[in-house]
Amino acid sequence: MAATVKTLIENNGELYWGTRHADPGYHYGLSLDVVENGLVARVVYVMSDLDDNDEPLVTPETLVSCYHVDNLPEHGIVISDLMEEDDDAVGWYCVEESFFDKDDVEALQRSNAQLGGYLDIVLQIMTISADEIAAGMPSLDEVSFFDLLAELEGIAENIDNGKLKKPLPFTFHLIGDALLGWQFADEADWR
Repeated sequence: MAATVKTLIENNGELYWGTRHADPGYHYGLSLDVVENGLVARVVYVMSDLDDNDEPLVTPETLVSCYHVDNLPEHGIVISDLMEEDDDAVGWYCVEESFFDKDDVEALQRSNAQLGGYLDIVLQIMTISADEIAAGMPSLDEVSFFDLLAELEGIAENIDNGKLKKPLPFTFHLIGDALLGWQFADEADWR
């Protein structure tokens, strides 16, 4: 069974990994940090170099022990800024990091309504009641990792196509050079 949003919350801050088999294929990780003043969401993208047989050097098995972004360099996966500089790298990563402040829930709700529910799951997490937390967060049992991934990827897509502009109702940072997308927006504005 795939991880759920509840799994991500219960394993606060740990990355859960998946792979897209496309051309080029890549890996993605997702983590949630529930902090005192809000929620930190990270989407990590990993692109692999290829061996002499055109097979990826970074495999799902490589990433199993990478619970945090800090674990990636131990496996030869370096920040994408170094793609042209580090000849020993087996892969590169970038991070799209969002911080949703609990004091900005109303602004998030307004933005969410204007853009057709692009933050529904984030808001569901941020507005969960103490009673539901005490009951084990049953409303999050069926909300999948993939649903949240699509929602968080939608942030960068909305920025890139101009639907989301500064000032955002949350903090968004691109860490490293984007490995995917970002065809229209200036990456430098979001680092």
